[in-house]
Amino acid sequence: MRVPLVYKDRPVFGFDLGTRTAKMIQLKPAGHQQMEVLGYGYANFPEDAIVEGIIVDPQEIAKAMKPLLKQMSYGKITATRVAAALPVSKVFTRMLDLPPMSSSDLVQAVHLEAEQYIPVPMPDLYIDYEVIETGGEKNEVLMVAAPRAIVDSYIKLFDLMGLEVAMIDSSLSAATRAIVSSTQMDKPTLVADIGSSSIDLTVHDKVIRLTNTIPLGGDTLTQQLVKDLGLKSEQANEIKYKFGLGPSGLQPKVVASLGAPLKKMCDEMKKVVKFYEDRSPNKSKIETIIVGGGSASMPGFLEYMAAEISVPVIVADPWAGLAIPKSVHKVSKFDAPMYTTAIGLARLDGRL
Repeated sequence: MRVPLVYKDRPVFGFDLGTRTAKMIQLKPAGHQQMEVLGYGYANFPEDAIVEGIIVDPQEIAKAMKPLLKQMSYGKITATRVAAALPVSKVFTRMLDLPPMSSSDLVQAVHLEAEQYIPVPMPDLYIDYEVIETGGEKNEVLMVAAPRAIVDSYIKLFDLMGLEVAMIDSSLSAATRAIVSSTQMDKPTLVADIGSSSIDLTVHDKVIRLTNTIPLGGDTLTQQLVKDLGLKSEQANEIKYKFGLGPSGLQPKVVASLGAPLKKMCDEMKKVVKFYEDRSPNKSKIETIIVGGGSASMPGFLEYMAAEISVPVIVADPWAGLAIPKSVHKVSKFDAPMYTTAIGLARLDGRL
């Protein structure tokens, strides 16, 4: 979703606001279509500051972000314009097939489609669209709509932080942009962005064809370990990221504990794969699954997923192709996946 711009040539940084962690990164063009990392970092904030996607305590988040904006984990952020992402579970996305028409008629047609498919009153939504492909008797139009209450709460937060909003996107669109920029995606691909409380899914076949959200995430696995192994959350997280399903003294207990939630995650992904393949006009098949997000680093997770879904699985590397100066420091392999959405936002680099 776009916000009217005044200075398109000023830099922008990506700001990915999760359920309790915000990730930030700024990139700049470095020639030959390469981007250079200026700075990046993350900070935590109280989980109850966001309720149902709405920022209910912007002061608390702004307070938590202030030290990070002054001093990034690595490098520095110089931009004061921000590209942010809304949680995909709160955003309505739909691909429309519409006949060729004038711009004014297209606006009206998109709104009529929104009234038909979105169970929210039109006055309570911001609606945007983009013509993806033209030609023949139909044009492919990507429609995106988001609740005003959520968008307005983000704008209020950035006002408190003294930041200018350059663009508000969906987290899934941003994550897909980052992955597409770093990966050869010339065949139908399922992109899975694993967050703390949900897994955002998109089928990418030249463009975004299908989206879905699974209400399970990294926290689901942590909580299961806490319950079954009698651990504290910090201990469960350490075991999850250090050993996961891989070889360790706790492997049998971890595998037994996480078996049910992991299978449920994979079963939901299989449903999305089948839904797309059954309705694809060209009988296309999903040939790869690309996984991003913090939990993508859990040892053994990708191998488990590949075996369950019977599709090759690779971890997203949104940092591929990014130039990282020695003064900035290379991100650790465990932290790298969690910046996927922020990198997708930062790749806008002011050229919106």
